[in-house]
Amino acid sequence: MVNPFKNILDKKTNVLILGYGKEGGSSFATLRALYPNLNVGIADGNISLKDDITLKNDVNIQLHLGDKYLLALKDYDLIIKSPGVKLPNLDNSILSKITSQTDLFLAAFYGQTIGVTGTKGKSTTSSLINHILNKCGKKSILIGNIGVPAFEMINNISSDTIVVYELSAHQLEYVHKSPHIAVLLNIFPEHLDYFDDEVDYENAKHNIYKFQNPNDKLIIGSQIMNNITNINAELFCIDISNIDSELVYPLLGNHNKLNSEIAISAVANMGVNRTDAVLALKSFEGLPHRLEVIGKYGGITFINDSISTIPESTIAAMEAMNGDVDILILGGYDRGLDYAKLCNYLENSEVRVLILLGDAGHRMKRVMSDKVLSKLSFAKDMAQVFEIISKHGVYDDVCLLSPAAASYDQFKNFEHRGDDFTELAVKYKFE
Repeated sequence: MVNPFKNILDKKTNVLILGYGKEGGSSFATLRALYPNLNVGIADGNISLKDDITLKNDVNIQLHLGDKYLLALKDYDLIIKSPGVKLPNLDNSILSKITSQTDLFLAAFYGQTIGVTGTKGKSTTSSLINHILNKCGKKSILIGNIGVPAFEMINNISSDTIVVYELSAHQLEYVHKSPHIAVLLNIFPEHLDYFDDEVDYENAKHNIYKFQNPNDKLIIGSQIMNNITNINAELFCIDISNIDSELVYPLLGNHNKLNSEIAISAVANMGVNRTDAVLALKSFEGLPHRLEVIGKYGGITFINDSISTIPESTIAAMEAMNGDVDILILGGYDRGLDYAKLCNYLENSEVRVLILLGDAGHRMKRVMSDKVLSKLSFAKDMAQVFEIISKHGVYDDVCLLSPAAASYDQFKNFEHRGDDFTELAVKYKFE
């Protein structure tokens, strides 16, 4: 196995992997492949890891499990932090030792990496970029927040490989290097159950370009231009109003036209001309849970937009459908987001049946007008959502799941929620 981290890891005598989920597991596997005898610690709140066969059979490993796992931080030369592990305030002696899989990867491969982040649209835009590159004869791989830990793909990277890296705020939080081409789509309040406030969240997102130099490229959506400071790279600001209206895109909505135009700009910086890029776009298929048309069942067209976990994304979904939504499903886990704008939008919408879920649904209700409240039903779960649809839905209705809230109250993630909705939709029969 090629060792792209030699300059960093050769100097370390013991390394701690902080958080042993999917990314933490890939970090451990990579460390072991590169350094079979390195002393490695695993720190995680999950005490059941003591029974993990891989870990039990490793004589050079030390486990730090349970409520006090963070006490291990002081005992290691290097700490590879996994996304989502919330850290308290730390003194500089420990903070200086913290890195991450993303940080190590960018240190080694930043020059051939297109990094993509944003509160919404990053998976679609990353996939668009990768699709165009592959269709146009470039060697490209897609990694990161889309579900493929970066370390798992190291052996697939050669000097001519373009790495498209979807980056979450959690992955960007502790980086010290930015990708050669950085894409920042948008920033809305999100993940405030993890970050202390909106400023901390925004700062994590800004790390995608913070460490760039004048030879690098930064591509942004024009709506966030005023939020960008201290730019070192060449800037490309993409404005939706300047997009060629004659171009035909495969995805619904102006927000996806903007994502497509940003993808074209990104690949242009890798040598793909516009004509070829636009042609490649025509064969792109949308991702699941993102305005995904499930089909028409029992006379009702069901659309799965479970990815919409903030109000701005739900409004964009409604606008992408030109307001042609009869039944709208909102709500879920409440993270304290501001729903006033969404509720005002619903005031003038054509939605006839509004179904709310969870604590977020109850908080939405408190800022809704009487006009909107008159359309309202509450459901305890997705099964009851479909009971309400059977009572109030009519033939040729369009039903949209676009919750404007997280899923963690009843589901593992937004994919689980979307799958549940889809499974019930395909079984729906018109009464």
